[in-house]
Amino acid sequence: MDFSEPRILLLEPDETTRHEIEQTLTSKNFEVVSSFTPDDILFSSKDSNGKNASPVGLILISDVFDRGILSESSLVLGSARTLPQQIPVVVMTEAADRKSPLELVVNNWFHTLKKPCDPEILSSVVCAAINQFNHVRDLLHEIETRSSAIGLITSGTFELRSLDEARNLTTMLTLACPKAEQVVIGLSELLQNAIEHGNLEIGYDLKSELLESGRLFDEIQERQEMATYRERIVRVNFSRTKKEIVFTIQDEGQGFNWRKYLTIDDERLTASHGRGIALAKMMAFTELNYNGSGNKVTARITL
Repeated sequence: MDFSEPRILLLEPDETTRHEIEQTLTSKNFEVVSSFTPDDILFSSKDSNGKNASPVGLILISDVFDRGILSESSLVLGSARTLPQQIPVVVMTEAADRKSPLELVVNNWFHTLKKPCDPEILSSVVCAAINQFNHVRDLLHEIETRSSAIGLITSGTFELRSLDEARNLTTMLTLACPKAEQVVIGLSELLQNAIEHGNLEIGYDLKSELLESGRLFDEIQERQEMATYRERIVRVNFSRTKKEIVFTIQDEGQGFNWRKYLTIDDERLTASHGRGIALAKMMAFTELNYNGSGNKVTARITL
């Protein structure tokens, strides 16, 4: 698996817009490659100079991109060609309501941006998408190194306290699921939320401050040693039948206003976090249902 810093594939037919986006992203030290034939880039291990190319970790596509080329590429749902890892796709549109029909057509839609793209918002969304790609790449690598014995398990109850335990459980249970590259995103986010926001009561605003100051890891470690939090557990129930896979995750926190996090709104476009539940709902699970207070969530995958 290639762990080099991923590139951004830009699919923008308008030369002026393409140049502006390239300038914005290269100034943030992103490597951008533009093309009118996406699969030539996605399935090639070499760059334009014949050197080994970094993997593509994000696709930025204008919704005026040639539909004929798009329909024959690996980007559309149902394509015969599939990539080894799903790549987040950000659609760019001039529609006033920031809705594009491409959202329903492309694989792994991540977000839609309004054109002309605000540089700050563009950079923030790109960072979030690249971070997701890298996170999933790491988890998939762990999955590849594990035994597949979990695939024989039809039910189980697990208890955990730390983020390391959550990561290990995520990679283990994902082996029992189809489309591991999607499920691993959702399950990882739900378990991380249960620990950080649930048991350790690190709220959205506090997490923003801790990320900004670089103290999130230290704060988590400190809280896990405090009498108030150290005995709290996250309980995970797993079951698999011929028809569905069900995860039930319950923490011992006070709950939260989960309803506002089911979608990615403009308020969190430039935030450093807060997209996990929406991504889990959108990409990983057939259904995602919280109890009233928000300290218990049931995620279903229809088989």
